[in-house]
This record gives sequence, structure tokens and C-alpha cells, in this order.
Amino acid sequence: MGAGTSDQGPRRRGRPPAQSSEDTRERVLRAARVCFGRAGYARTSMADIAAEAGITPRAIYHYVDSKAELFSAAAQAAYCRFSEEITTRVFGCSDTRGRLKGFVDVFRALYQEDPSLVAFINLAVFEADRNPELTHPLARQGQLPNPNELLVAQAVERRELAQGIDPAGAVALLDVFGAGLTLVAAGERGGDYLAMLNVIEHLIDGTLLADRPAGPSGADGADRPGSD
Repeated sequence: MGAGTSDQGPRRRGRPPAQSSEDTRERVLRAARVCFGRAGYARTSMADIAAEAGITPRAIYHYVDSKAELFSAAAQAAYCRFSEEITTRVFGCSDTRGRLKGFVDVFRALYQEDPSLVAFINLAVFEADRNPELTHPLARQGQLPNPNELLVAQAVERRELAQGIDPAGAVALLDVFGAGLTLVAAGERGGDYLAMLNVIEHLIDGTLLADRPAGPSGADGADRPGSD
């Protein structure tokens, strides 16, 4: 057996074999989400990401040319996955209450798949705003409507929004809920995440609070302290 050969023949340089390339790329993207989420963009090195992915730093450059490109690729993959779930679980429902529960189900499904995926949704926007070399993840969405704005607009068209509710306020509330759900996924309350989503569903259904028992006179609140 000559030098530089093995039982499988000479070792190739260049890109990994096709059958393993996509799997490795997914590992790299997940490792990038985890590392960027742990330390932030500026304090994360390609060596950190390689160690998390279980490959050499040099191997990462088979897939991207720079840390900025890797961050943008991870952000784009996360947003594409998020958009797929919204299309299916939210806008696959025909009524607004079902769509709101669909939003909750999106976060549940993605969190069970990979908590780092949910957390990275918010981080990607935050880091892109701070680092001009990064491609903003929302810039690649083109002219697609904001899903929260679309949901509320269609609820108004179908007269499913209660009278007196300000549509802009409803959109803002959905924005806050979404941002909060991504932040909590990366925080210390992760153990309560799924239970929290269940509570939000009860809130949407109107089943969060127990019925108040009627007072002696049958009037609500008649038994409150100081009401006699």
C-alpha cells in the first residue's frame, strides 16, 4: 500500500460527500444558533461553532465564507422554518380564534423541535440591527405582509374582532406576544415554556378564569368585602 492511500483509496480534499453534506450543514446551522444565542454575534468565533457542531473550523468554510454569512444563513433558515409553520398552522385555519391558537401551536411545535430555533428568531433581528455587516432577516421577506397585520385585517373584514377593539392595538399586542415568546425560549424559564403556551390557549378560549360565584343576591360582586 503506497503512501497517502488507504483501503478506501486516496483521501479527497474539498467538499464533503453529497450524502453527508446536507446533514453537516444542518448541524452547523444549529450550532451557530446555539453559540450565537449563548454569547452573541461579536463574542462567538467560528471555532466555537465548529466545536459545537463536532467538526473542524476549517470544515465550516465548505459551507460559508465568513461568520457574517453563517449568521445570515442561520437566520434565514430559522425564518423560513417559522414562515412554513405559520402558513400551515395559522393561515390554514378559517377563523380568527383558530388562527390565534395556531400561532401558539407554531411556537409549541418549533420549541419541541429545537428551542434554539425559537430563541434565534428574536436574536437575529437584534444582532442585525447592531451589526451593519449582517443581512437583516426581514429584508429577505420582500413585500410579504406582516402575518400579525394580515391576521387582524382579515379578522376585521370578517367582523370577528369585537366592537371597539382598535386594530392597530391588536397588531401591537400580537407583536409583543411573539417577541416575548422568543425571548422566554432562550431564558431561564424554559422549563415552563410549554405550560405557558397551554395557559395562553386557555386565555384565547376564554377558559383561563373560573366563573365567579354569585353573591347571596345573585348579583356579581355582592359578596365582595366591603360591599354590604
